Amino acid sequence: MKKNLIIIFVFLVHRLCIFSQTTMNDPISAFKNYPSSSVYQNPSLSPKVRAKDVIKHLTFDELLSLVGGCGNFYFSGVPRLGIRQTHMADASQGIRLNIGYEKTDVSTSYPGTVALASTWNKELSYLMGKSLGNECRQYGVDILLGPGINLQRFSVSGRNFEYMGEDPVLTSKMIVPYIKGLQSNQVLATAKHFIGNDQEFCRHFASSDIDERTLHEIYLKPWKAVIQEAGVKAIMTGNNGANGTPLSIDKPLVNDVLREEFGFTGIVMTDWQNSGYFPSLQYLFPASGVSLLMPVNLTFSKYVSMILAVNPSKKEELKQALEKKVYQNLLPMFEMGIYDRMMRDKSVPVNIESHKEDARKIAEEAICLLKNEGDILPLSTKKKVLLMGQEELFSGEGSGYVIGYDHVSFANGFKKVFGNKLTVNDKPTDKDMIDADVIIYRLSKNGGEGHDIPFEAGMDENINRVAAINPNVIVIISSCNNMPMPWLKNVKAVLWSYFLGQERGNAMANVITGKVNPSAKLPFTLEKDFKDSQNPNFNYIGGKPFWQGDNKAYKDYWLQQRPGAKAESKEFMEYIKPGEVIRVPYSEGIFMGYRWYEKQKKKVLFPFGYGISYTQFAYTNCKLSKKSIQNNDSITLSVEVKNIGKMKGAEIVQLYISDLECSVERPVKELKCFEKIMLKPGEKGIVNFTVRTDDLAFWCETKHGWKVEPGSFEVLIGSSSADIRMKEVINFIE
Repeated sequence: MKKNLIIIFVFLVHRLCIFSQTTMNDPISAFKNYPSSSVYQNPSLSPKVRAKDVIKHLTFDELLSLVGGCGNFYFSGVPRLGIRQTHMADASQGIRLNIGYEKTDVSTSYPGTVALASTWNKELSYLMGKSLGNECRQYGVDILLGPGINLQRFSVSGRNFEYMGEDPVLTSKMIVPYIKGLQSNQVLATAKHFIGNDQEFCRHFASSDIDERTLHEIYLKPWKAVIQEAGVKAIMTGNNGANGTPLSIDKPLVNDVLREEFGFTGIVMTDWQNSGYFPSLQYLFPASGVSLLMPVNLTFSKYVSMILAVNPSKKEELKQALEKKVYQNLLPMFEMGIYDRMMRDKSVPVNIESHKEDARKIAEEAICLLKNEGDILPLSTKKKVLLMGQEELFSGEGSGYVIGYDHVSFANGFKKVFGNKLTVNDKPTDKDMIDADVIIYRLSKNGGEGHDIPFEAGMDENINRVAAINPNVIVIISSCNNMPMPWLKNVKAVLWSYFLGQERGNAMANVITGKVNPSAKLPFTLEKDFKDSQNPNFNYIGGKPFWQGDNKAYKDYWLQQRPGAKAESKEFMEYIKPGEVIRVPYSEGIFMGYRWYEKQKKKVLFPFGYGISYTQFAYTNCKLSKKSIQNNDSITLSVEVKNIGKMKGAEIVQLYISDLECSVERPVKELKCFEKIMLKPGEKGIVNFTVRTDDLAFWCETKHGWKVEPGSFEVLIGSSSADIRMKEVINFIE
């Protein structure tokens, strides 16, 4: 009988969510039956006062409903108080239109986030965020479930297209303006997925085991930046665990680090599966620092009902914990004016054509030129061009996929500039290839949520055959995952284009023909062989690699180890205990990405920060404001950059720091600053940097804090991590 009552209670809570979703769309001002003495409806009061006032009027059941979502992409409302539900949408390359939209709605498919990182352009990042926020307001999206800020630990990770590459400083400096732009439209950004959700391998059962120093020097840096510099309003935890604990209930990392150490006051939500896993550990949720269980909180509600049925005296303790979480969920809603407007705000002007232009600009600056032998690029529009190979991809799969509208493919874009000089043929004859002045070969490699991508996938030996027939081959790679390139020496040019969204054809045509000079730099290392990476066997189960996020193959393997366990999905999850999660050791520590390859002295295809232009740049006249630095001090540095080529172009000047002598092992060099400068032919410009004491520090595990040791540091100025043009030595004095 008691079990039946619990099931009925949980069902009613869920139905209340659905009712709220389908009936509550109006702002608070449209409601008339406010409780006596309430003030939350007064927009002139502070968000803190309003959020606290709402809590005064909530019943226990309403508090419980406000720590969970409803209807899959909604945060619960409170009809009795006139508080509408709030609408969420998936994101990466724009707004994913799936629930709560009209048939006529379209959303712009922008370049992926890693493509945005390839621009190294902070102003473009702000533009993309602001443009996205504008569409959110038009379509009633109160909370955008992005951006992704996980780091690219492996080139094979399925969701790399949603993140910003391998370096924490690049990610931090590029994602802060994006969030500021998005939230300038009064839309909540959701930084995801906290933390170590860097591969899809068994993503619901895997634990990313990261030591204290590595957490602070590498993986926590972007999270600190989005909280303290961008003022992000929401954070999503990963489906994975960290150091053995599921992140949906991880007090040491969520509550103690995000909230107490970094000062985060907003929503911390679970990813969409993690809220229902580990039912035996629900007692850890109240103190975890996680405030919102998505898409619903049925598992936790069931736990609460069971506890109160056995021990009613626990209700007040639970009520206080719920009030704290509900306050964390409501505060950013009031801060962003969510409850003071209708869900779909028709008063916000939207110019969808300008968004297409924004998408094109970002795509143009994201295209990375890796090789240009004999200056085959840019192409004259009088050339006879054969376009062949696989049709390019414009978006990754899964929750980050955005369908877009008015797509311009590479073929469409090239047709505009080459006219009848262009031939598109996926299966040309040898004569077709011989007759072409230039062959543009499209090479695509898919990626997305729910699976990682083997390094060898996407390798195309046919390129060697094509290059043997016609030496003038240009390869365009539409991928966010690396692959072998046995054909590299035989082709004239290579362009890495990531997933460029709906304006890809216009952008690529402009770059190919020289209307736009490529200026992108790689936000990750392109290794020669995945076996060279820091942990190439990270996903081995039973002696072989396992590429899926979680599926029947893993369940079958798991069940084989436990005779008598049940195979049904729900019961399977209840069998999983904390000690049975798959441990993924980050044994490389701080040596991830270019830090690893430089430490191991391994040659790579193309280094981090690499990308060439149709022009050239000279670096001269490096000046330091002083040679020594002390605690809480800084040094300013300037370098003169000159365009010594014949075409207007942009250069990305990168500053790295190298600790020349230290009591702990440190990377050969680490990126600390960068700036992008546009110069006309013959023009000079000054790039200024500020080096602070913090830029010299490492995380000391003895004192559990940052430390700088007295001594000498090299300041390295270059065009990539491997192309250092200038060096200066500074000294830290205690």
